[in-house]
This record gives sequence, C-alpha cells and structure tokens, in this order.
Amino acid sequence: MSSNSPLVNSFNASGYSLTPKEADSLFQKTQASNLDFLNGFARGQTLAQIQQTDPFFLPPSTSAVDNQMHSPQYQKWSLQLQQSFGANTSLSIGYFGNHGIHELVQNGSANAYGFGSLPAAQCSHPPVLPCADPRFSQVTEYGTPAVSNYHGMVVSFDERFKRWSGGLFQFNYAYGHAFDEVSNGGIRSFTFGSATVPQDPNNLRGAYGPADYDVRHSLNANYVWEVPLKAILQGRGFDRLVQGWKVSGTVFAHSALPYTAIDWGESGNLATHNFGGPIYAVPVGPLGAQGPCGKGAANPVDPHPCLSDALFVQSGCETGFNTGSLGASGTCSGDIVAFAQGRNRFRGPNYFNTDIAILKNTKITRRENTVLGIGFQFFNVLNHPNFRLPDNNLADGGFGQIFSTAQTPTSILGSLGGDTSARMIQLKVQLQF
Repeated sequence: MSSNSPLVNSFNASGYSLTPKEADSLFQKTQASNLDFLNGFARGQTLAQIQQTDPFFLPPSTSAVDNQMHSPQYQKWSLQLQQSFGANTSLSIGYFGNHGIHELVQNGSANAYGFGSLPAAQCSHPPVLPCADPRFSQVTEYGTPAVSNYHGMVVSFDERFKRWSGGLFQFNYAYGHAFDEVSNGGIRSFTFGSATVPQDPNNLRGAYGPADYDVRHSLNANYVWEVPLKAILQGRGFDRLVQGWKVSGTVFAHSALPYTAIDWGESGNLATHNFGGPIYAVPVGPLGAQGPCGKGAANPVDPHPCLSDALFVQSGCETGFNTGSLGASGTCSGDIVAFAQGRNRFRGPNYFNTDIAILKNTKITRRENTVLGIGFQFFNVLNHPNFRLPDNNLADGGFGQIFSTAQTPTSILGSLGGDTSARMIQLKVQLQF
C-alpha cells in the first residue's frame, strides 16, 4: 500500500506516440497527468475539475485490499514407515499431505467489473469490459481466498558399505501432485511466462489446477566411494600413489513442469479496459494428448515445437473466457467455439543431470593430520542438454519453441550468473589440517 497515490503515482499510458519529443508522446502525456494529479490532489479537485484543465488526463492506478484479510493457514499430515536391514542399510516410505487456506491472491482487474459506484450487473460481456469506473485506472485488489493441496509419496534408501573400502549411497524418489489457483501468492512468477493472477477474478476456482512447481516424479541420489585401488591391483603399487582415491557424485532427475498457453496480445488489448489478467488461449476443439516437448522444439531448428498455434483460435479472437471466434487471414468472423484449456494443461521438457568428482588425498610427511587433496569436479559430466519451458505466448511468432536451456542445481558460477547448463570442469585443491 506504500506505493499508492499520492505517494507513488502509476500510470498506464496507451494509444499515444512512442517518440519522446512528439506532441502526443505518451511520455509527455504521463508527465502532464502526474503534475495535474499532484496539483489537483493538493487543491482537493475532483476528476471532472482536473479534466477541465487537461482533457487527456490519465487517472492513476491504485492498490486495495479486501475488507477482511487472513493470515494463511496450513494443515499438514504424514505417515512414514522406516525399516533397517542390519546396521548399514535403511529404507523409509512416507506419505505427506498439505492443505492451505487463506492464501494470498491478487486481482489486477478490480476496475473492469463495475468497481466503485458502477454496478457489476452492467458488466455482461467479459472479457471485453466496458463498464470500468472512469475515476480510476487499473485497480489491483489483494485478498486471501486462495487454497492449495498437495499429496505425495517419498521413498528413501540409504546404504553404507564397508567391503574393501568405505562408501555411502543415498537415493530419494518422490511422486506427488500439487494444486492451487495461483502459485507463490501471485507475488513472483515461478517459471517464465506463468500468470501471477487468475484469468477470471470472479471465478477463482476456475484457475484451480496443477501448481507451477507441480513435478509428478522427482529423483535425486548421491554417492561417495573410497576407491580400493590397492586391493584392485592386488597389493601392487606405491601407497602414496594407490591410496586415498575417492569418487563422489550426484544425480538429479524430474519430470516436466507445467505451463499454460496464454494470449498475452489479447491481454494487452484489454488493458485499456483496466483488465490486468491473462487470457488463456482458446482451443479450436477438444485437446488430446500432448506431443513430445524437448530438444525438437529448440530454436532455431525446432522441427517439432511443443505446441502449434493451429490448436487455438487466432490471437485476439477471444470473445470471452474460454470462448473464441474461428477466423482466417487475420479475421475473427468465424464460428464461435467454447473449449476450456484449463490452467497448466501442458508440460515442458523433462530434466536430468549428473555430476562426478574424483579426488586424491595424500598425507603430508612430518605434518600430523595434514592432508593435501587434488582432484577434478565434472558438472553435467554427460553434457546432457536440459531445456526450459517453451514460449507460451500465442501472440509470438516463436510460440511453442524453446529459446533457452535450464540451469543446473549445482552451479559453480554462483552469483556470477552466466550459462551453467553446459558441462564444466573444475580443478579442486584443498588442504586439511
């Protein structure tokens, strides 16, 4: 709320020239509207009085909250079984559930449905909304009506082995399903292109579907093995050369993240009506099974895009939520179709990555408990390409194509950034004393 007028004024200027020095420049219109608002607010002027001075005055955007807000609440339950097999092996199987209520959600279209003095009954033709209150621009309303659910099973296996030499192997597998209407409370997108607000704010449950981070299958494993090189060589070789070798590594794999095909072009058109949400692309017919989504969709080759725009009505031809007009050659004059895509209906590429490290520890002569370690770490040792979600904007020419690779969970670049998806090799030297 600290960013509301008159402390911070936000304007959505459209329909004017982009050139800064033109007479009808949106930059000049916005600057003039800001000055007129500050002067008019200080004098207690109404909207009509400000517009007498400046007929092109743009009302500022504002934020509001529901009359009653709640802190989010979560109920969690679980049942876990653990079994040991001797002193070095253990297995656990668990079920975990989670139900959240009173979760945060924002409605960026509060002034597209009869906000303020205008009755909502006049708004009968969504998503083209002609009845916005002219005293305001876009109004974002925050509330806590959202819910979420999760159910998952986790299997963990732990093995410590001492035959020939010491080692450890750990394995974890999770099968789960997460549902919500808006992930992360709508504050920040979890994946590129995901919507932070529901499509229809008057039908929040219509956005209920897989969460942005709904991963059905997830597997991770790690291992450490003190290589018994001297035993393998049947006792031959110098101790300083054949002892102290260690191999370790990690494995990460998970099934694809979900995404929604959105017509952001139509959303931009409706912004002039103070509509601030996404418009789901309307299918031309019932949606069947999704085709493959992987390296075949990578730009610029893309012989097999994840999605084809032929599955949906043309961008800008939506006539309502989950309804649209079939058209050809840029027209929207065909038959009306009504098919619901649903939120997060589609899936992106799967993910797999493995790292490995080889280290040789050598005790320093005449230095008690001092060990010098030298080795190499291989990140994404197989140089396996992993891809991010495809372009989900129906209005883009690259709709359905993938333009970037996914970053690894074990980046050596850290906060330096950069592309960490390719194989990287790092020389490691460590001194323990």
